[in-house]
Amino acid sequence: MTSPVTIGYVEAGSGPVLLLVHGFPLDHSMWSEQLSALSDLRRVVAVDLRGRGKSPAEPNGWTMDDYADDLAATIDELGVDKADVAGMSMGGYVVLALWRRYPEKVRSLILIDTKASADSDEAKEGRDKTAALVREKGASELVEGLLPKLFGGPPDEELSQKVKAMFEATPGGTAAADALAMKDRPDSTVNLATITVPALVIHGEQDALMPIDDAKGMAGLIPGAKFVSVPGAGHMSPIENPKAVNHALRVFLMDR
Repeated sequence: MTSPVTIGYVEAGSGPVLLLVHGFPLDHSMWSEQLSALSDLRRVVAVDLRGRGKSPAEPNGWTMDDYADDLAATIDELGVDKADVAGMSMGGYVVLALWRRYPEKVRSLILIDTKASADSDEAKEGRDKTAALVREKGASELVEGLLPKLFGGPPDEELSQKVKAMFEATPGGTAAADALAMKDRPDSTVNLATITVPALVIHGEQDALMPIDDAKGMAGLIPGAKFVSVPGAGHMSPIENPKAVNHALRVFLMDR
């Protein structure tokens, strides 16, 4: 474990805090559509996890629990007792760790294109290979292999370039630390039944990395959770179909 740090973020709007946590190997800019669309309803805060963007840090190894500690420290820094917390993919792992460690800081919990289960042995081997690759050559080396798997269909050039730019901006050491943190994360399936706050699961219908049926199963284990499928989207639903994702978030948050 490392000491928690207050991480950087961008924000828009006012009111109760909605904390947005990005995926791998991305940054706060993946949430640009949500920042603009939901700022009339929430104080929308999109963070950069440590080691990238507005949160520079030496990538000396960290865990999902370290990320969760950082989020807790940031919620305190924002001057609020608790927040609506949403995480996409790796960000979902972080949000589940935050619930496990600091449930009193979570007003509601939103899981987007993510899963609760731990990595299989095969997946862990893949994480090791990814870490070695990006440590040596940088996160940009993941673009060719990973980028096509992120979308439900061929993305337009603007969307592709936006995601590619995030890959390229993430330091290789940070991406390696992310990969190893994901590899070593615990299975959070057992924690789903303990979630006592309102919960929403959002998932792209064409997600090739994390099948939608698994996401439906995860939602079924969270008491009272709502599930929303996103048409025309794969693993990057907040970017691929922001209109549908923003509508799902708005309907959910207006009830809070």
